[in-house]
Amino acid sequence: LRVAVIGGGLAGLSCGKYLADAGHIPLVLEARDVLGGKVSAWQDEDGDWIETGLHIFFGAYPNMMNLFKELDIEDRLQWKKHAMIFAMPDKPGEFSRFDFPSWLPAPLNAFVAIVGNSDMLTWPEKIKFGLALLPMIVAGQDYINKQDELSVKEWMQKNGVPD
Repeated sequence: LRVAVIGGGLAGLSCGKYLADAGHIPLVLEARDVLGGKVSAWQDEDGDWIETGLHIFFGAYPNMMNLFKELDIEDRLQWKKHAMIFAMPDKPGEFSRFDFPSWLPAPLNAFVAIVGNSDMLTWPEKIKFGLALLPMIVAGQDYINKQDELSVKEWMQKNGVPD
């Protein structure tokens, strides 16, 4: 069966791969001259690699990791240090960072990142944030899936976490 796949981002490319694995003939159609969608990269005329930087993925995404393993490319991934950097609202031009240790799985690494930040959160705020993360550890993915309808800000407000 010939199947048209619209879009050459991660979803479209994955769809094409799995269609081919199932014996179909996929035709992936992409409007741009670069595949990869929000995680695309290309070489400029000097040979430097340019990343769009519009999206990221984490090692906690099992479907992506399985796909990379099936493609035998997991050894080619270039993992970046997991950190979140925020502009300080009351201090223009100053930034604060939350460093998530790679040796600790999510969401436990978030606890370390929160405790390690001394610029944005007071100790009572850190405790509130930590308590709000506990259901993720206890209920796991089921809890996370039930939060899909919330923005991060709404989740924080729902759990009494200061924004």
